[in-house]
Amino acid sequence: MASVQSPASAASPARSQFIPPTTKRTNSLGWAKSDCHTCASNSRPCDRRRPRCDACTTAGMTCGGYTQVLKWDPHAFQRNFRQNTVLPESLSKTSKELPKPSTFTFVQDQRNGAKKGRRTRKVAERRRREDTTSQQADDVDEAKDKIMSPVSTPAISTSTQETASPPEPEEDDDVEEVGEPVSTVARLPLGSERRHSDGDAHIKSVIYHFDPTVFQLPRAIREQLSFFKWQFSPITLTYDVRINPWQQCLTQIHEAPFVLDAVVALAKRHRAHLQGEPESLQVLELKDRALCSFASHLKVNGIPCEMGITISLLLIGLDYAETALSDWSIHLRGAYRILESSGGIKLAEYNTQLRSQIAQLIWYDTTAALLSRKGPVFPRTYSEALMSWQVDTEWSLLSLNGYPDIAFLDMYDIAVAASCTSPLPDGHVTRLEMGLWLARFDSVHQNQDKNITALTDCWRLGMLLYCTRVFHQSEASQTKARMLAEEIMWLIHDLPANSATQKQCLLPLFLAGCEMDSFRFRSIAIDFCKRWKDKTGLWLFQSALDLMQLVWASMDENPVKDVWWGDIIKPSSGKAYLLG
Repeated sequence: MASVQSPASAASPARSQFIPPTTKRTNSLGWAKSDCHTCASNSRPCDRRRPRCDACTTAGMTCGGYTQVLKWDPHAFQRNFRQNTVLPESLSKTSKELPKPSTFTFVQDQRNGAKKGRRTRKVAERRRREDTTSQQADDVDEAKDKIMSPVSTPAISTSTQETASPPEPEEDDDVEEVGEPVSTVARLPLGSERRHSDGDAHIKSVIYHFDPTVFQLPRAIREQLSFFKWQFSPITLTYDVRINPWQQCLTQIHEAPFVLDAVVALAKRHRAHLQGEPESLQVLELKDRALCSFASHLKVNGIPCEMGITISLLLIGLDYAETALSDWSIHLRGAYRILESSGGIKLAEYNTQLRSQIAQLIWYDTTAALLSRKGPVFPRTYSEALMSWQVDTEWSLLSLNGYPDIAFLDMYDIAVAASCTSPLPDGHVTRLEMGLWLARFDSVHQNQDKNITALTDCWRLGMLLYCTRVFHQSEASQTKARMLAEEIMWLIHDLPANSATQKQCLLPLFLAGCEMDSFRFRSIAIDFCKRWKDKTGLWLFQSALDLMQLVWASMDENPVKDVWWGDIIKPSSGKAYLLG
């Protein structure tokens, strides 16, 4: 086998000169286009043979290999994008179909034929199963279209016929349209599974037990839900609590369309208030749609107790964020009837989430009854049961609304006594007032601090001021009311201006502010209401200020007359003020 010329026997050719082999090369490794690294560094000729040149092999040296020219694909980093790109149908069919080989059948080899027959039957069975699955999917889509059509759900918006396919998460440009349903599966009527036969079990499983990764809400709706969870739900709290009654509403959004509509409407309204912008017309449309859908389901099929309590709380929250003056008894009576029809308060004995929502409703019921003097909607047995089941590690009225739990039954009894049109028994009011004076508030919160102490004292004095004005009508009571009011104003003034404990003093501040005739104390009340209206986005603070200004105007017009808030708020009025 011939070899290339060695440096010792012949003149050295140029470095880049290629020395062809003298015999035919048959190896498949080929030849490099440049010298190896070792020959190039030693400035000697190289035969450029792969994988190791003969010059390095003859010299007993290790061949350093050859330079590899890499051709980078500039679009290689877009591999995922190119894989996910769907070509148009016209381009995908441009290439002609390759000719298929002929099919041969061997009849002599029975064993091989049997194997091939079994394989063919397996493939055929698999294809039949795929066809059956595809047909079932088409049947499910057809059934969903029938169920979600306006004919079967007259109480739901007529736009539900546009929900043939679930919305894509990326398509958030049109989700602000109120006419479109905010959830694909949530548009199904409650209890509609009762109208299906047993043969449609697969339809029910697909409709009601969907995969959240497939049936995903639009991005704009998810943003509203996130805002509701992290911005609105803690706005009414004194401090963080494990069981938040507002956040429990989010667990119902995939089960009822009206719950989702109410949550989105409340989030939109609260966000507009915080940003100082006029709220969109969509808020009223969503609220109206939630009310109509809720009433329709309640009348036709009925709804679960948890869902009824949730929507009642959300509807109160919608009005609560807008104004303190409303007919709160409508939603409260509806929640009470739903709870009674489901078994009463015993239903919440082992349901912590439901207990927290009922406690919030009873709190609104009691505080509204104080100013309206009409009496609470929920019976006292409900409050007694909740207080006996209540655990501070889960929730408490102190954490939810700033009121000490140990004195809540006293507040309830005072609201009931204020609604009595007949004279109260002798000593009844005195016993109520003594219960407030003797209540031990120092053990209601484990991490007791001076702000919580001031908050509980503010509520104690506020309820005593309420009893003085409602149950006593004398000159001595006027002097006592003035002293209690001044003490309340100083307690509120000494609390940190940005603390949640001061925020929870709205009702005591209102009761005390209505007694003030000096500019100094009135300015404290005005600053309190305006500041917390802007910070919380709840306009009930403005409603309290407007009501106090009406009382102040009457006091300024008649300096001699004893004017109090009861002269403005009449028990006979249909609406009530909710300042709790």
